[in-house]
Amino acid sequence: MVQAKKIWTQFSSILVKILSERLKKIFGSNNPKTKLVAYFVGCYPNYEISLETIKAAIDSGVSIIEVGYCTSEASAEGPIIKEAHDHVLANGGTLKETIKLVKEIRSYNSEVGILLMGYIANLYKYPINEFVKDIKDAGTDACLVVDAPHELKEENQLRDQLNKNNLSLIKLVAPTTDDKRLQDIIKISNGFIYLVNVAGVTGVKDAKNEDVNNFVKRIKKLTDIPICSGFGIKTPGDAKNIANSGVNGIVIGSAFVKFIQENMKTTNLPQKLGKYVKSFVEALK
Repeated sequence: MVQAKKIWTQFSSILVKILSERLKKIFGSNNPKTKLVAYFVGCYPNYEISLETIKAAIDSGVSIIEVGYCTSEASAEGPIIKEAHDHVLANGGTLKETIKLVKEIRSYNSEVGILLMGYIANLYKYPINEFVKDIKDAGTDACLVVDAPHELKEENQLRDQLNKNNLSLIKLVAPTTDDKRLQDIIKISNGFIYLVNVAGVTGVKDAKNEDVNNFVKRIKKLTDIPICSGFGIKTPGDAKNIANSGVNGIVIGSAFVKFIQENMKTTNLPQKLGKYVKSFVEALK
């Protein structure tokens, strides 16, 4: 086990060298100790409001913005985020429009990390080399394709293109991931590892501290790559409790999307969202 940890630690140190400079700076800083990763559905409820709410989140102290591009095959999403996907698609939203949104986010702030998140179906219609070039030009730091196992040919092609362009590939792991698969995923991960706290879709179940604690310990025996924990974290109190497991970041998605849904008709939505996001940032200090 000691030898295995040594090998994985050496491999991890190599991967860290190819992280984007922004992600290295974000996870290298101790202020705040635990980073907030805020997920938003790109172009929801429309392009303009989406941009303004994300700007407000950045101003409130978010370390990384995770922008979801929409698809009708959002298999990991619960009813809250799925409804937002359907809304964007019904109004003609596209992946290219979401990449344009990312470019405006990057123009607004040069320091925040940007993760583009979505599903493989979109990449069957968008040549992978063109996709990677476009997201790099837009200012993206990393990419996560939820439903693409590392054995999939298209995921291998995506990973190769991302590595060539010094962009990070984010991979998902869960407490149900066995040791061999966990090691395989660590081999090809960089940027950070996304720990899925609960089985099932987003925004439904609550994360259990004991399960997260145990899995974080398993991961840390194998690698020094940063760990961000998501799924089942609904309140600032939840975020603070899960942060005590030693993860480097907390991912909040459904709570923010739900807040937008419930306050969509208010004239000061970005300001209200900013205050709500701030409550999570403060909980992680």
